[in-house]
Amino acid sequence: INGTLADTAGDPVDAVTAFHTLLLHNPAVIFGPSSLEIEGVIRQFGPDHVVDLMEGGTTQLDYMKYPYVYRVFPSDSELLSGEAYYAYKGKGCHFAAEVYDSGPNAQAEVGPVTRAYQKLGGKIVSNTTIVAGQSSYLSSVAKIFSGAQKPQCVFFHMDPQTASTFFANVSQLGHLNIPFITGDTGASTQMAKAMGLSNASKWLSGMAAPPAYAQSNAAFLSAYQAVWHTNKPLPASPAMYDSVIIAALAMDAAHSSNPTVWRPFITKVSNPPGTKCYTYTSCAALLKKGTKINYQGASGNENFNKYHNVFSSFEVVKFTSSGGLKTVFTEPASTLAKLY
Repeated sequence: INGTLADTAGDPVDAVTAFHTLLLHNPAVIFGPSSLEIEGVIRQFGPDHVVDLMEGGTTQLDYMKYPYVYRVFPSDSELLSGEAYYAYKGKGCHFAAEVYDSGPNAQAEVGPVTRAYQKLGGKIVSNTTIVAGQSSYLSSVAKIFSGAQKPQCVFFHMDPQTASTFFANVSQLGHLNIPFITGDTGASTQMAKAMGLSNASKWLSGMAAPPAYAQSNAAFLSAYQAVWHTNKPLPASPAMYDSVIIAALAMDAAHSSNPTVWRPFITKVSNPPGTKCYTYTSCAALLKKGTKINYQGASGNENFNKYHNVFSSFEVVKFTSSGGLKTVFTEPASTLAKLY
């Protein structure tokens, strides 16, 4: 592998320059960018016949139809379905409030979590939008809990600084006594401290994707440790590791590094049916024997649907009063895939 890096600077416009910089190297495959920056270049991979394996959870790619683009990272829609499923099935919450900040990332979550929750039978009793960084949210908190039907739980998304003020106001008005449910930010110590560890251990829950296969995860952690000298990888690293292996196996299976030739083999090496395998070495050995394989990744099964999206199991996690994380609920991918 001869890798070349191009920086998108987290911006769709800069992603265009980064993309054209990479094209000068005639890449066999591009890994990334994330789902926000890719909006600037997603239509170009097909015409330029370049395969892209990318990560990021934006709901805008749930039904994408770009034959050369594959997302190795579960959609936020699945994670949000997990929030809804936990609220309704795990906590018996049939009446929920929603409070999201006004940023685009937070607002993009409202539709998917509402649809999944209502599909389960839940009812949203209030929806409140707040502006991040305000000195007080007392009026918003009062509004959330002022209806005839009081919420039994609250779905939310906001940054930890905003959450610190918000939860202080919730406590001040006497409402910090029901579940507050959010996504992967709920697994961060910053969010737990924003609520206060004692209260977070009782009322805060977040989402985390578990390593789906022990063998794949062990190989990934070993490789990560060798390069970065730590066994605590950054969140998107397992999916990116899987994307490299999938691309390499697809090229092996196709006996070609020409993207127009090996692209159709992506699903042939990652999707069932086939013999399950968990590392590049073991999977490549099976391919040499002529065996149909089904790679099982460090980040999940990596089975692509017709929109080139994958689905992962999720864990609901809570903090202990000492600051540790514990799993309190597990949700299989097959269940969540039915909710959106």
